[in-house]
Amino acid sequence: MAPLACSAPELSPKRTNWAGNTTYSTDRLFVPGHVEGLQDVVASNRKIRALGSRHCFNSLADSTAAQVSLERLNRVVALGDGFVTVEAGICYGELCPFLHKQGYALYNLASLPYISIAGASATATHGSGRANGNLAAAVTGLEMIRADGSRVALSRSNDGSEFASVVVHLGSL
Repeated sequence: MAPLACSAPELSPKRTNWAGNTTYSTDRLFVPGHVEGLQDVVASNRKIRALGSRHCFNSLADSTAAQVSLERLNRVVALGDGFVTVEAGICYGELCPFLHKQGYALYNLASLPYISIAGASATATHGSGRANGNLAAAVTGLEMIRADGSRVALSRSNDGSEFASVVVHLGSL
């Protein structure tokens, strides 16, 4: 499916986080447009940090080596049977209108439309209400890229505790 327009702010010349209170240390930023390109970037960099929508108020995503932005990996891959498969860089402001047009919705949302889905899951970003789980609680499967560039798929039903440690990881993968 075609990528949708995102409402994320433009990068400043000095590359900062969303709030502008953290300036990133590296000038090596990769912005792949497909998963295979991301695999190449990961495999060819000994040390790299992933960036979602840069809605982090600390140095968690900073790196002196390299960063990779997932902003161009923002497509809906599949929708059916009550499940949606998306690329890591899609943000709430892209996904929610798409789901609405198809008669679906997420049961709990982060407060800002430009937060990336992968970032919201990785950081356990919450929505509202004590009884509502965050987005990570609704994730049933994911695919990640290992340091050698290979892809691995994990699911909540098949990979138990390993899946739980990956779905919310605070950048530790």
